[in-house]
Amino acid sequence: MIIIGNLITTSRQEVEEAFQQKKEKFIKQLALAQKKAGCAYINVFAGTRREKEKDYLVWSIPLIQAASELPISVNSSRAEVLSAALKIHRGPALLNALSGKKDELEEIIPLIYQFRPRVVVTCLDDSGPPDTPDQTLKIADRILNRLLATVPELPVEDIYLEPVIKPLATFPQAARLYLESVLLMRNKFPGLKIMANLANISYGLPKRKYINHAFLSNVIGHGVEVVMADPLQPEFWPVVIISEFLNNHPGAAEKFKDWAEKSEKEK
Repeated sequence: MIIIGNLITTSRQEVEEAFQQKKEKFIKQLALAQKKAGCAYINVFAGTRREKEKDYLVWSIPLIQAASELPISVNSSRAEVLSAALKIHRGPALLNALSGKKDELEEIIPLIYQFRPRVVVTCLDDSGPPDTPDQTLKIADRILNRLLATVPELPVEDIYLEPVIKPLATFPQAARLYLESVLLMRNKFPGLKIMANLANISYGLPKRKYINHAFLSNVIGHGVEVVMADPLQPEFWPVVIISEFLNNHPGAAEKFKDWAEKSEKEK
């Protein structure tokens, strides 16, 4: 399971204030905490402050990499911002994300060719997020064909497919739509990893962490390999470990045994 830590985002007030006031220590500590929690990437998002987005990413990425020594999930849909961030990133970044919107395809694929990051392919287009699994599959196919025609040497293991997770509060079929899309993708695109942005499912609802963790178990059961989430919630890793054990993932029995024994000792 590849975890993308999703705590350095200006949608959180304390992070927005840290960016505004250039609180280096706060940002570094948050990055390091996510590394210690087992993340493979640190997501950085400043899109709620569009006029400052590029400046915030350019300021924060070197700090985060120095503190964590992890690659960054550069979370933006704007080519100008992605280009500035990729130029200063040390090693291969994760470009998050390339959608099927016409302007983004035209502007972002050349950046992928130039910088060769890993890529999140988000399955929406100019019509918005799809309403059926078949529509999701068609959008994914179009984006991949365009991407691989321009960057044919991009390894398949560097592409993460992301079916859009709609909020349950406004789209009651959201979980089923996502999970059915995952099953179709696993058959259509073998070898490509599938990603879930976990927090989207509970947006606008109370008891969000319970909804997120219940959904996480379903996500893992459907074979999703990449999850973007808050890794510091105490329940997060137990859900991952138990769900992988239930689904007989390689090495999961040993991980479950080690976790269970450690938990007993800490009582």
